[in-house]
Amino acid sequence: MAELPENEFLIDLYDEEGNKKVFEHLDTVMYKDDEYVICIPYDEDEEEVTEIVIFKTVVDEKGESSLAQMFEPDIMSAVYDIFRERNEDKFEFED
Repeated sequence: MAELPENEFLIDLYDEEGNKKVFEHLDTVMYKDDEYVICIPYDEDEEEVTEIVIFKTVVDEKGESSLAQMFEPDIMSAVYDIFRERNEDKFEFED
């Protein structure tokens, strides 16, 4: 397996079965007092971004934080709009 280049924005996330997936962190935004992390699946060979993943930071009863993928369309749309507005000078967005 090829070693990934040093990139401070790469994060390893694990699913319930322990499978690792590498994401590139693009931004963290607040929406209705909750923190959301916007990422893209990392692929060093991919030149065009085709998917953005939005995670919500959740805190369990022990006070430990983790990320849960969001699937609620209204929240995803609102968070994406905030992300897009904050980053319009950094990224090219399609309408």
